[in-house]
Formats: sequence, structure tokens, C-alpha cells
Amino acid sequence: MNEERTPSNLLLVGAGGIGTQLTELLVPALRRVGLQGTITLMDADVVEATNLGHQRYTKDDIGLAKVSAIARRLDDENTNLRVKGVVENLRSSEQLDGYDLVVVCVDRPEPRRMVHAIDLPWLDVRCSGDGWMALSSATQPALLERMTPDHEPASCQVEGALEAGNLEFGFAVAAAFGAQWALQQWRGKLAAAQSMGSLTYGALAFPEVSA
Repeated sequence: MNEERTPSNLLLVGAGGIGTQLTELLVPALRRVGLQGTITLMDADVVEATNLGHQRYTKDDIGLAKVSAIARRLDDENTNLRVKGVVENLRSSEQLDGYDLVVVCVDRPEPRRMVHAIDLPWLDVRCSGDGWMALSSATQPALLERMTPDHEPASCQVEGALEAGNLEFGFAVAAAFGAQWALQQWRGKLAAAQSMGSLTYGALAFPEVSA
């Protein structure tokens, strides 16, 4: 019989390539090992045809709120792990209240910085093309600042890649890292602090920063 553990309440900000893959990995894993709690997905976007292929949606989901589509598929009222959606974007720190863990996987620096400021275990997971990066509440503050510059929103696919048929899978690696981190946090075990790499070039080193 699985050891009974304290339920956790995870907020996952962003239901795109990383967020949907992460949820699809994490939900059955948590149920398999008997962990209890709630995964709340936060995103105001709706499913578009251009999302299919690198985000976990189908043609039947087009036009639906992304988080509603995922929650409808993965929630199960007969289990102790629930999945729900909040159709809004992260705009204020008050939206982060009431959670035990936060994973942010969006394409804008403002919500990332908002998550960086909270006093909870959090993970900031990103990707571009075949590359990925993950930073966490255990990451050195100077490195967080260095790796979170101002920039315009950017897709997980490099510009023109989808039109050229050159879909790249950095988002899947980022999602796997995020799911592993969340599972370990839920279990109360040590989770990796950070990671960066490329499917083409392998592991990459973070820049040196002053303490």
C-alpha cells in the first residue's frame, strides 16, 4: 500500500507546449504513486489550429479555453488528485496565494518575475526550438536576474519553424524536467535546482555570476 502523504496544491501557469505536456506526464504519475492534491492550470488563451502538433490538444478542442480542455480530459472526481482550470493570465501576486508549489511556463518575463518573488518552491521552465532551460527557487538570485531579461513574447518554436515543417521538441524535454521536479517536490524529496541544454548540442553551462 502507498504511504499516505500530505496533499499538495500545484499552480501551473501556462498551458502551451510545455504546460500541456507537463500536465499529461504529471497527472498519471501522481495517481500511480498515490499522491493527493490539486493541479490548477492558469491561462486565458483558447485553443487554435496552429497549436496542434506541439501542444496537447485535438481538433475537437479548437475554440475552447486551453485550461478547460485539459481539465475536462484529465480531471477525475473519483480520484484524490483533481485537475482544474482558471481561465485568466497571471497579472498580480494575489493570484499566487493558496498554493504549495508553482510552475511557470509562459513566454513573458513579467509573470516569471512575479513567481520568482514568492516564498514557495517554484520552477520556471522555458524552451526555444530544441533547447530548454529550467530555473527554480533554489537558483542563485543573480543568475535568475541574468537569465530573465526584458523581451517580447516568444513561441517555443523558432520563427518560421512550423511553416517550414521544422517542429522542434525542446518543449518536451522542458516538460519532462518540470514533471520530475514537481513529483519530487510533492514527495518531499530533493529536486534539481536548474538545467539548460539542447537536443542537438547536449547539456549547456549557465554563465558565471557574482554572488
